[in-house]
Amino acid sequence: MSAHILTFRPARLPQAEAARRRAMLLHPSNFISESAPAGGSGKEAEELAVRFDSLYQEFLDQGLPANQARTEVARTAARDIWDAFASRLRGHRAAGQQLDANVLAVALASIQCMNIALPRRPEDLDLAVRAVRTARRRLQHNAGLLDRLHPHQNPAFHDAVATLQALEVFLAPQKKAA
Repeated sequence: MSAHILTFRPARLPQAEAARRRAMLLHPSNFISESAPAGGSGKEAEELAVRFDSLYQEFLDQGLPANQARTEVARTAARDIWDAFASRLRGHRAAGQQLDANVLAVALASIQCMNIALPRRPEDLDLAVRAVRTARRRLQHNAGLLDRLHPHQNPAFHDAVATLQALEVFLAPQKKAA
């Protein structure tokens, strides 16, 4: 009997300590974002922002005011990101890849704030910038947490973050000029 007590007691303490340490590492206040190479991601974001110009011009040609056309571009991009995540999520669930499906469900929850905020006030460019910035930060934060839990990378996060950075580049100059 005393042998069991001695055997189990040391085993419980390290497990509890390990769980406590994992919880501390995963706490949002401990998140340190990886510094992306300044040249590569910035250029990629600028190239994506150029793609939004043609969509912006289409909305202007339809008679929308400039700010509303810009927020409509952001709403369209947010919808495209959402649809891409949802499509991948359905594919992973159908294939029985539950871990990847869970990762994509977290991604959808991260960008949900954009899909709620953008349609509310279609001419509010400041709101659009804040919604895109918040969604990007949440997505990057949650991607960092998921990388700690499950070290395999999901390219969907990188693609979405690049698109959101491009939206910020697209929306930000107009905000400063206004």
